[in-house]
Amino acid sequence: MATPGTGPAPGRAGLRVLRISHSAVVTAWRQRERLLRAEGVDLTLVSAARWDEGGALVAFTPDGDEFAVPVRTLGHHPNLFLFDPRPLWRLLGDGRWDLIDLHEEPFGLAVAEILVLRALRARRTPFLVSSAQNLDKRYPPPFRWFERWSLRTAAGAYTCNVEAGQILRRKGLAGELELLPLGVDTERFRPADRPPPGARLRVGFVGRLLPVKGVDVLLRAVAHDDRIDLDVYGGGPDDTALQSLATELGVASRVAFHGHIDEAALVEVFPTFDVLAVPSVLVPNVLEQFGRVVVEGQASGVPVVASDCGALPDVVGGSGLLVPPGDAAALSAALGRFLDEPGLWARLREAGLANVVRYSWASVADQQRALYERVVDGV
Repeated sequence: MATPGTGPAPGRAGLRVLRISHSAVVTAWRQRERLLRAEGVDLTLVSAARWDEGGALVAFTPDGDEFAVPVRTLGHHPNLFLFDPRPLWRLLGDGRWDLIDLHEEPFGLAVAEILVLRALRARRTPFLVSSAQNLDKRYPPPFRWFERWSLRTAAGAYTCNVEAGQILRRKGLAGELELLPLGVDTERFRPADRPPPGARLRVGFVGRLLPVKGVDVLLRAVAHDDRIDLDVYGGGPDDTALQSLATELGVASRVAFHGHIDEAALVEVFPTFDVLAVPSVLVPNVLEQFGRVVVEGQASGVPVVASDCGALPDVVGGSGLLVPPGDAAALSAALGRFLDEPGLWARLREAGLANVVRYSWASVADQQRALYERVVDGV
């Protein structure tokens, strides 16, 4: 494997992979596949034709990715949808695949659908599944049956957090297991040449406006310190309630709600923040599974303050500040440190830039290809 960020390592050319991922509808998230192909993997990618990402319906656009095949879906819940089976039937019947990569949860309807089609069309082709689920849940039938079937017959799996992998092992995964983070385009997300904050601190939040995201805690943290201004980017069902809370707390003049933002526009938004806040909280049956926004912010040269919950501590590591989830006073104090402690902002900016090297798409693609080769060689 190449050292992260040093470019592709030599690998087997011509490895034939059918990769299926509904989230590949987002153009920027296909960089892994582009690099795999550049490294010699003969990869075809199945994507959803349209998908709700971040509260907005995103339509697939090719953007030169001729290897990608958009397929219509029935349903838009990430674990309760089906692909149109006809293009999958044709692709699986091709007979040329060395490996099928299912970038979907093993208990989901889509995985069950694809395994049925595989049993009929490509039954000897090994397959991988993916998981981000870091809560050990016992699903009702038939989802429990789907999960057992996929894990007991999969040649391997990859997860974006440690706990998800441990859960898959406990549930019966016997094949290869790889900890494989989500990637960030370090060519697009780059640090701006700028000074540290002065007398005021501009804090940014990017994400869905849902209870688990803890934006209400962030608003209360802003109310604790009148030197802090807040920009909120994202839409969701809590939008109106959060704007009302800002008024109630007397911080509406220091808080701007910008609504949903396209992924492509984030490159211009992150450099406007002094600090990125990721104030996620503990909600029953919901836990942060990775925290891509952390990596994008750090790649943009923005220090991060995040909650010490879910997978966030693993992603942030020692490169940012962690606070107890739901503790507005602690969050406010952590943000205030950037105004009170000279040098902290610059130190954490550099630490964040060093941290994101392991999340570059080049590093992720190298890990993915190495997993493919281990699985195919082990069959």
